Amino acid sequence: MGLTNALSRESRPVRHAQLAALLVGSMGITGTRSLGATETAAAPAPPTAVGTASHDDGLDPRRFEVAGFPIVGGNSDTGVQLGGATTFTRFHDDVRPYLWNIDLLLSVSFKGDQGHLALIQQNHLLRLDAPSLVGGKLRIDSKLSFQRTINAGYYGIGNATVASLPVGQTDPAHRYQYIDEEARSRTIARIHTGTPVDIALGALVRYSAPTAYAGSKLEQDTALTAGGRAVRGIEPSLLGTLAGGLMYDTRDSEFVTSRGLFYQLGVAATVGSAESVRYGEASAVLAHYVPISAPFILAARAVASFKFGNVPYYELAQGGVFESQYMFGGESGVRGVPNGRYSGSIKTLANFEVRSTLPRFVFLQQRIRFGTTTFVDVGRAWSDYSLHAAADGKGVGLKYGIGAGAFIQWGEAAIFRVEAAYSPDAATENPGFPVGIYVADGLMF
Repeated sequence: MGLTNALSRESRPVRHAQLAALLVGSMGITGTRSLGATETAAAPAPPTAVGTASHDDGLDPRRFEVAGFPIVGGNSDTGVQLGGATTFTRFHDDVRPYLWNIDLLLSVSFKGDQGHLALIQQNHLLRLDAPSLVGGKLRIDSKLSFQRTINAGYYGIGNATVASLPVGQTDPAHRYQYIDEEARSRTIARIHTGTPVDIALGALVRYSAPTAYAGSKLEQDTALTAGGRAVRGIEPSLLGTLAGGLMYDTRDSEFVTSRGLFYQLGVAATVGSAESVRYGEASAVLAHYVPISAPFILAARAVASFKFGNVPYYELAQGGVFESQYMFGGESGVRGVPNGRYSGSIKTLANFEVRSTLPRFVFLQQRIRFGTTTFVDVGRAWSDYSLHAAADGKGVGLKYGIGAGAFIQWGEAAIFRVEAAYSPDAATENPGFPVGIYVADGLMF
């Protein structure tokens, strides 16, 4: 399924106090099976492809699969979080990865406020993915989403930003946080050429309305002075993006890939309605999959994002032409690092994972498979194209996270994972427990 990426901007490492609540029936805060930034329609896989069913499995080739989980969580800041997520998938003969897939996510948190219940955070998403339109020549992936989060991260721009408190301030409160509110409508079209190289086109319309906390770093950097604002993006804005590029895909499966390549190259242009926002981006996402020795698979990915023009601050922390994702923090970048911890016009990262899969079994008439991941993530940001700005510090300046996790494949299309990652940068946000916990839909890439 694909409740992925659209919510990546709000996903943050789960604090240890939240862990027990989130692991009880929680699913897909984010993930990776989106058409644009992480996975796309693969060529028909052989019957032995890992994670892909064949007619020899005795399954109805024209079946439906339904999977769903409740969402239960929360903490003292966000209150009680409740919701649910479901995926509905139609398989049809040899159409890969499926004929169509529909995902729905509804999640809200609420807490008492002066004797009344108030909505604190919201995450809602509806997605339709149709990989085999126009006689198999076109794939359309459309998504509507809305999110409101009260603890989005902003630490400034550059690779050497600090998370220490100003002199005289002892309570961190919301010093490095802000309220993020955004609605999105995005469509990605992938035109199959009959070769491993496809043409990808994307369109995104969104409304962004962030709010800075009093005394926060964001309030400081967006304050109007005689010289203007240090960064753009604090005013509510309607933004439109057009993107285009090429994708090279030889993966044997979209669900649990065991071999092949998946390259994405693209450019995009964005225009905003406020603060003279006008910017472009060029990005590359290069993923490799190699079987080591059964049941182990080596998965490696390199990502580079180059943005130029009048870029809002929240986009400087993200990368990806077709589907923007946080590159430092969250479950889709350098795991373990707090979301928004580092940002800049140039961002690069590399992910290395060793994955393993166990044999399938049937439980309550459901086909189940478990697997594990062990990973290392590294990355770096540059605030500008001089490549030696003071904001980026000196030396190599690599940021990293290491960790492990487990995933469950329910049927074919539903994959849920839980991962834990350590990073030295997490100590600044949670010194007693410098580990990020991620509950996500799909493998990372």
